[in-house]
Amino acid sequence: MALIAAVISGFSIFYSKISVAKIDPLILATSRNLYVGILFLILFFVTKGLKSLISISKKDFVLLILVGLIGGGIPFYLFFSGVKLMGAQSANIIQKSLFIWVILLSTVVLKEKLNIGLIVGGLFVFLGTYFFTPVKLIVGQGVLLVLLATLMWAVENVIAKKVLSHVSSELVGLFRMLLGGLLLLGITFTTGNSSKLVNLNMSQLQTIFIGGTLLFFYVFIWYKSLKYAAAGLVTTILTFSLIVGNVLNGSFTRIAIKQSDIYSMIFVSTGVLFLIFMSLFQKKILGFVKRSHE
Repeated sequence: MALIAAVISGFSIFYSKISVAKIDPLILATSRNLYVGILFLILFFVTKGLKSLISISKKDFVLLILVGLIGGGIPFYLFFSGVKLMGAQSANIIQKSLFIWVILLSTVVLKEKLNIGLIVGGLFVFLGTYFFTPVKLIVGQGVLLVLLATLMWAVENVIAKKVLSHVSSELVGLFRMLLGGLLLLGITFTTGNSSKLVNLNMSQLQTIFIGGTLLFFYVFIWYKSLKYAAAGLVTTILTFSLIVGNVLNGSFTRIAIKQSDIYSMIFVSTGVLFLIFMSLFQKKILGFVKRSHE
């Protein structure tokens, strides 16, 4: 599920560059998140999730609100603003540092253990993401905006992981996108940008629909993976979206895939595949090693 989410994320981030060229970042984030929130609301009622909402504890309710505010609201606006300033490829590089922050937070807050699979796989991913990258980042407003958004998403993932042990992934997705969208809507009106929102043309609405649909499937599948596997593991696998982005850039833009890109893709793919292999067969491998020593 994390690997599927990574593929969707790669398409979504690539499409974000097209989107911010047509629509103001705040309007894009507001309209897209509201659209996704409505989709989750429909899914919530279709699956008869009202009973699960009534039965949740006050603590989980507070955590769900935090997921919406920290994950589904402000960071989207920050990220899209950064993409507009620095481009999708550079923003993607920064956003891929998410796995580093989540691993650090999850070991402290969630008490997740650093096993050999995560260390080796994470090292390959780190080298592939940053050692061979052709993108040279210049610290500026765009970099700071995307980095701040990434840090907020890291905190959100840790909070979501805690609450997912008690509630459904669909309910977490609903709070993240609908509450986040409503927060952005409030920001849109208070900053005097409401006219831009109500005057969207058909071309812009189509852009929002396509990007929002990608986002809906990403959030839906991502929270499924986060519910059933360690936060550090799935966020590291999520870096596979970098490969998807490179392929899309090479296929649909004039940005050629360089030799360094190929090395990067090989390292990230190796790290992700190693993580998946270890997560699936770790118990069998450890059992075999133990028996061989006996």
